[in-house]
Amino acid sequence: MFSFFAAVFRWIGRMFRNAFAVLGTLVALALVLFVLGAVWSAMTDKGIPKATVLALDARGGFSDAPVPDIFGDAPMSFIDVLFALEKATDDPRVKGLVLRVGTGGIAGAHAQELKQAIEAFRAGQDGRFVIAQAGSFQGPGIGQYYLASLADEVWIQRTSEMNAVGLLSTTVFLRGVFDKIGARADMGQRYEYKNAANVYTETDYTPAHREATTRLLQSVYDTLTADIAERRKMNVTGLRALIDNAPYLTQGALDAKLVDRTGFWDDAKDAAKERAGAGSDIVTLADYYEREGSPYDHPYSNDGTIALVAAEGAIVDGGSSESYLDGQQMGGDTIAAAIAAAADDDNVKAILLRVNSPGGSALASDVILDQLRKAQGRGKKVVVSMGPVAASGGYWISMYADVIFASPATITGSIGVLSGKLIVTDTYRLVGLSPAQIGIGANANIASEFAVWTPEQRAKFEAGLDQIYASFTAAVAEGRKLPIERVREIAKGRVWSGVDALDLKLIDRFGGLDDALKETIKLAGLENAKRVNVRIYPQISAWDVFWSSLGGAATTAERLEALSAALDSQTAKTLLRLIGDGERVSDQEVRMPSEEMR
Repeated sequence: MFSFFAAVFRWIGRMFRNAFAVLGTLVALALVLFVLGAVWSAMTDKGIPKATVLALDARGGFSDAPVPDIFGDAPMSFIDVLFALEKATDDPRVKGLVLRVGTGGIAGAHAQELKQAIEAFRAGQDGRFVIAQAGSFQGPGIGQYYLASLADEVWIQRTSEMNAVGLLSTTVFLRGVFDKIGARADMGQRYEYKNAANVYTETDYTPAHREATTRLLQSVYDTLTADIAERRKMNVTGLRALIDNAPYLTQGALDAKLVDRTGFWDDAKDAAKERAGAGSDIVTLADYYEREGSPYDHPYSNDGTIALVAAEGAIVDGGSSESYLDGQQMGGDTIAAAIAAAADDDNVKAILLRVNSPGGSALASDVILDQLRKAQGRGKKVVVSMGPVAASGGYWISMYADVIFASPATITGSIGVLSGKLIVTDTYRLVGLSPAQIGIGANANIASEFAVWTPEQRAKFEAGLDQIYASFTAAVAEGRKLPIERVREIAKGRVWSGVDALDLKLIDRFGGLDDALKETIKLAGLENAKRVNVRIYPQISAWDVFWSSLGGAATTAERLEALSAALDSQTAKTLLRLIGDGERVSDQEVRMPSEEMR
């Protein structure tokens, strides 16, 4: 039996090695085809049409950080979109923009930054136009309709619907499930507005949770609807009454003047080409950006470089990662190393930190902040551009910046801390399991999910929360130059909209990435420079991702080979015989692996 298993795993190992050989050949062939394709493309390329209409599909929203493009189909990041629109602003060949909108959510802060970028694009040349087309407005909230309202004309597909009905926040509380399965969340938070803990300990909103969430939604709703009313030339009160009367069918949306025309995506593109003039054509914004690049792309000949550090995702200890379940995760080590690399580069004159994070590990957040403070100590100015969310740890890494920018709809603050554990002893017992533990050391079980804290352990846990909260609030007071008493009033774990954060002096100015970049260039002393280079950190190429995936496969092959060798060992043969037929073995038959290695 053991020889059979060993043979199977040896065969699998050989298949992996053969696969790598084939893969290497395919990679070489792909490189040759890539070069030939590039040559052919250069020979047959007709360039950007003299009358170009850019097309942007904004359904589903955007990720802030650029994604390495391995197979040529990576979506544009939000940073890419903003840089592409800025490049097109001064391009006389670009006559207009057609937006595809309607489905999927988009963060309010992203929508507001796009408003700024599109307004600049429209002002860059007389006669420029923007058309938005939606199959329907089915996405949550009013973010997608907000995008549509930025256009000169809003199209909707016939036999459709308009579901821009307001803003909604849904919280699924788990306490009831825990009660049914015998589990209990033992949490601590600083303080009552640190609402994430309530998901585990409550069955409904606490007064503080309800107060903070209601105010946040109301603030964002007010700013978005005010902008929509301005663009649609409506009274704000009248617009909000229309939203309260939604949803609408197609004709109802037309009658309410929330949309202008009906038509499909192809119809909108044809209308855009007709408006752009003879010989015009549609070019996707992604293709335009790939060809024309960023207005700040001067890697080899420049007057100075700005390091744009993309800090996106939940903050975790160790390295950054991305997965289907967890999404983008910002590793403290990865971002800190990127900041250190930027600080070490003499050509980097200042650092722009783009933050889009709900927070996470306090330790990882402090690792990032430490490198930012050290960069400042070496004379590098640091500016923060807050994206949709810069809360908790996202605010922690921002608070010492020389200038902080945010959009009115940015979610920020949450100056607080929470932690705890789930006690599942009774849950295990429900299914007949009996967890038992033996520990050496009075507090060996302090993190165990099978042990309730003793009073002494609880005191140590609470002291840890107090230490982090005191450190957080003291740092906010120092970084934002606020009295500590005032910080304690506005902290307590509460999230704020950008509108409220500006009033509370948690941020300095309203503005998007473009505003923050201009301020960074100014602080770096490069405002009169002609060629400012912007380098995005962390610098992860498509090849890094590709070889990393190969490395994972190689590790799998090595493990299979090692397992094959292990199965062929005398120890494995003896154990498998014992399991397979219950044969009694003497102590002398079992040899230790160390003996086999001699």
